[in-house]
Amino acid sequence: MASLKIKYAAIIISSLIAGGLISVTAWQYVNSSQKTVQTEQKAPERKVLFWYDPMKPDTKFDKPGKSPFMDMDLVPKYADESGDKSSGGIRIDPTQVQNLGLKTQKVTRGMLNYSQTIPANVSYNEYQFVIVQARSDGFVEKVYPLTIGDHVKKG
Repeated sequence: MASLKIKYAAIIISSLIAGGLISVTAWQYVNSSQKTVQTEQKAPERKVLFWYDPMKPDTKFDKPGKSPFMDMDLVPKYADESGDKSSGGIRIDPTQVQNLGLKTQKVTRGMLNYSQTIPANVSYNEYQFVIVQARSDGFVEKVYPLTIGDHVKKG
């Protein structure tokens, strides 16, 4: 008797899960097809002003093709895009700016008052220290250690 109840409960739960999955899939399919229809209708309305190389945006071209500088495809500049020159060719989505908490401020000229005291020892590189002597006839009889920590042998 108990096993029969478990079987019925399992059948009901699995059918609910299957129905939910089918409903979610159908809803996503319907909504995605509506979005593609809307974007297809909006796309032909945009007017191309000129074409430019994304790596060198200051040069403009009349027709699409490959860039002579980087051998990349040229990107269209549309009439409905903002022509804000202050961005320097970089555009960030406003939602990303909001999510990151970015703050912008007008650039001002002035003195930068930044000083910090840090303890340090300043010394020269002992391995690059060179003693220059005039050439003369003779032999090397003794070699002295060059730096602190060099091994000295007897003899």
